[in-house]
Amino acid sequence: MASRDYESLILDRLHGLPPKSLAEIADFVEFVRARSQRGRRIGPVLRKLSRDQEAHLEEEFAGYDQRFPRE
Repeated sequence: MASRDYESLILDRLHGLPPKSLAEIADFVEFVRARSQRGRRIGPVLRKLSRDQEAHLEEEFAGYDQRFPRE
């Protein structure tokens, strides 16, 4: 499905929802937008690292998964 088709589908289904539901949906849309932007912001910064900075970061995060396992 094309992007415009999704937009139309979402807008059609919003009609008639109570304000509380619309507020919840607006919060979710902001969450999704922020999540999709996260990777875009850090990528250019990481590409500009010097080799020394890159080595330092790799050293700092060595063993991170073992020290901080996901639950």
